Amino acid sequence: MNEFKITATGVSMNYMPQYLAQECGFFKEEGVDVTSYTPTPWVDGLDDINKAEADVLLGGIWVPIMYHNHIKNYVSVAKIASKCPLFIVSREKVDSFSWTAMENKRVLVSGGDGASHYVAALGSAKKGGANVETIRFVHDFSTSMLCELFEGGFGDFIVLQPDVAHSMIARGKGYFYKNLTEKDEKIPWSVYYTLPETIAKDQDKFNRFVAGLQKGTTYLLENGGEVCRPIIERFWPHMSVDEGVNTIDTFIKQGMWTPSIKIEERELETWQADLVLGDLIDKPISYNQLVDNKPFEAIKKQGGM
Repeated sequence: MNEFKITATGVSMNYMPQYLAQECGFFKEEGVDVTSYTPTPWVDGLDDINKAEADVLLGGIWVPIMYHNHIKNYVSVAKIASKCPLFIVSREKVDSFSWTAMENKRVLVSGGDGASHYVAALGSAKKGGANVETIRFVHDFSTSMLCELFEGGFGDFIVLQPDVAHSMIARGKGYFYKNLTEKDEKIPWSVYYTLPETIAKDQDKFNRFVAGLQKGTTYLLENGGEVCRPIIERFWPHMSVDEGVNTIDTFIKQGMWTPSIKIEERELETWQADLVLGDLIDKPISYNQLVDNKPFEAIKKQGGM
């Protein structure tokens, strides 16, 4: 039994396949003992994978993309989410949705310690026909600060994780406006990345980790949110378990998790186009420089797909 340590950017509902694989023993069936932790701040996890004190970092692929040829050349071995899991909450109740309604309005975007939330909101609004130059995005603050500001009367819309959005709506502090998971396009929203030399030191361990993660994903898609009840109750005690189950089932219907955990070239191209729009990169980086598919190909060869 090999130890496999994950440093994560947080605890999120779109990480459910990993939590299920741990809960149901799928990783241990593959011979890996998986543990996960979230350092404060999460960027300390980068030091951990650089020092090989953790095997992978679970988070946005924007880090390997932005760090490439500047800081470190990380590679991603699998994805855990293929959609942006964010909700938009409005201050006023609106009967119909339109991206153009955000023009000349102040839009607060949570996740001040990362780039994904803002880039997703920006790209979605642009593709939805809005003139994004007129949208007054506020995104350089922590989620807790932005929530306090919004509930105190600052801003017209706020972009949040589902559990935080549900809590705000339940307390009468805002109204549901849009679920970004409804978008048709897929992107590698959350992935597992590390240094190439870490994988090379124990290729078999990474192969077995990916096999367990694939089992967790398949199990979730086949059984739905009901099997997640104990996990929801443990990780999100402030949220109704029924509401959590419904969120997971909605995510499944909207394609949050795809049958394969392989990072596809097309979805990486789509996400990098948004990063270019957000002025975080000048041009896309080639797929083979960012993705290591050897673990996935290994489990596919063994019949794990």
